Parts: sequence; C-alpha cells; structure tokens
Amino acid sequence: MEKLTALDCQKGYTLVEVTLVLTAFTVLLLIFAPLQQRTVNKIENDHYLKQFEEDMLLAQQLTMSDHPNYWIMVRPLQNDYYLYDYQNKKTIYHRVFPHDWEVRLQSLTSPIRFNSTGTMQSPGTMAIKTHYTNYKITFPFGKSRVRIDEQ
Repeated sequence: MEKLTALDCQKGYTLVEVTLVLTAFTVLLLIFAPLQQRTVNKIENDHYLKQFEEDMLLAQQLTMSDHPNYWIMVRPLQNDYYLYDYQNKKTIYHRVFPHDWEVRLQSLTSPIRFNSTGTMQSPGTMAIKTHYTNYKITFPFGKSRVRIDEQ
C-alpha cells in the first residue's frame, strides 16, 4: 500500500480559486452579452433593409416589363409596406417592418410608383429609426436605385 504525500492531497482547487474564476467568467459574460445582442440586431436590420431595397427594384422591373400600375404602399402607422398590382387588383407581397422600428415618410409620398421607363414618379426620402441606428432612405430622380444611408 502506498503512502500519500502532502503533494498528492492538493490536486484540487481551493474555494477561493474557484470563486475567482467564476467571478471573472461572469464579468466577461456581462461585458460581451450586450455586444452580441447588438451584433444580432445589426445583422437583422441589414437583412430587412436589403429586402426592402430588393423589393423596390422588383417593383421597378415589373413596371418596366409588365405594366406601369405596380404601386408600393408604405404605411408608417401599420409599420408595413406592400406591392400592389393596381391593374389586376391584387397584392403581390406584404412585408412588415420589425416591431421596434419607427418609419417616417419625409418628402416621399405613398404610393411609390414608377413609369414604364423605370423612372420614379415622385422621388423623395424616408427615415427609419431602429433601436440602435437611424437610416435615411433616398428615392432619387431617374432610374437610380434606392440609397440607404446609416445616420
């Protein structure tokens, strides 16, 4: 039978060492958890804005290739927008902005319409305020695409 030495009895950690490690881990979690949420929100915002930009391009392309009666209706009070085919009296798609977004039409008027050459009929700007960021969305003269700028 072997004898245990003093070194063999000290293979574990003391309560103070465990407490220090757990405290350090907790502090790191408290620091990085909000940063992670902010990153997730940024990715979600980018996704919604990219979808909005692609929806505007689709409306412009449909107007140029099919007929000039596609309208995008932006409704700030309902926090949504939809593409409406006025000629056939049907909604093509309906999208809801995230619930914490505040949408304001500035100089832009709804409905957003393009003529048969793809030129916007009433250019203007709108603003979107999210939890972390503000965006200015510009609908320029001519056939240019929608421009989204972070404020």
